[in-house]
Amino acid sequence: MLTIYELKSGELKPQAGQPKITEQVVWIDLLNPTPAEEAKVEKALKIDVPTREEQQEIEVSSRLYQEDGAHFMTATLMYQPEQGEPRTTPVTFILAGQRLVTVRYAEPRAFSIYVTRCNRSETDLRSGSAVLIGLLETIIDRLADFIERIQAEVEGLSHSIFEIKGGGASRQRRFDVLLRAIGREGEIASKARESAHSLGRLLTFLVNAATGRKEEKPLQARIRTAARDVISLTDHATFLSGKIIFLLDATLGMINIQQNDIIKIFSVAAVVFLPPTLLASIYGMNFHNMPELDWMFGYPLALILMVLAAVLPYIYFKRKGWL
Repeated sequence: MLTIYELKSGELKPQAGQPKITEQVVWIDLLNPTPAEEAKVEKALKIDVPTREEQQEIEVSSRLYQEDGAHFMTATLMYQPEQGEPRTTPVTFILAGQRLVTVRYAEPRAFSIYVTRCNRSETDLRSGSAVLIGLLETIIDRLADFIERIQAEVEGLSHSIFEIKGGGASRQRRFDVLLRAIGREGEIASKARESAHSLGRLLTFLVNAATGRKEEKPLQARIRTAARDVISLTDHATFLSGKIIFLLDATLGMINIQQNDIIKIFSVAAVVFLPPTLLASIYGMNFHNMPELDWMFGYPLALILMVLAAVLPYIYFKRKGWL
């Protein structure tokens, strides 16, 4: 879909009917573009729009470059689909003269939020560069929301892990649920870090591009501020990833302790029942020459020896702290 936004009376307005690239156009948004739509933009702006396969390339030189006087910038953005977990998608931003071209194959909410908000406040919309930085600021705000949500979930997991009560099967089920939740948050945090790193590289490139394009000082200041914001988000996402790893290690450690407690029960059973079993085996051999069999107190003595053989090792092991 090709959506063309024009600047009219200081507001960003999408063209109605058959879109045309006029002098008033500041933003061209290509969402799941058809070959005909790509060709139309390429012909009007004399640029080569990256294909979906080219967007997937991870080399910096393939994502951030200048060609035919236009600046091409591809970043990995995080978004929340209507159903399912958060995902990432590459989005390309192209500054060609005073126009911005965006190429995307998903619908991050930041785009619709920016379109809604940009006309409600005194936002600079005079050029594609101004629209780009405004759009990036909205994207950064959305990424911050994702990271804040991850932080809240991680805090909840932390309390759940270290306050688990009960035992047996219910405790094991709780650990299973927590492990799945930790894995989920770890995956989301990894995507947030990937998006933050990608935006950081894009903004570093954009700072230099803005200087070369001789953009206005206030616009360059906004770009540098956005770059600093992304650095702080990257640091926080890294911190959360480290905390998630700590929670994973703690959970696995507690599962290991629980398993050791189960093994300890079998060890106690072996310590208590093995010596009496040995005595019972000896006196159950039924050899003819066994004096205790004909002795009046032989049976009570055997029982007493079996009890002592069970109790004494248990007391000794208990004092040593082995049980």
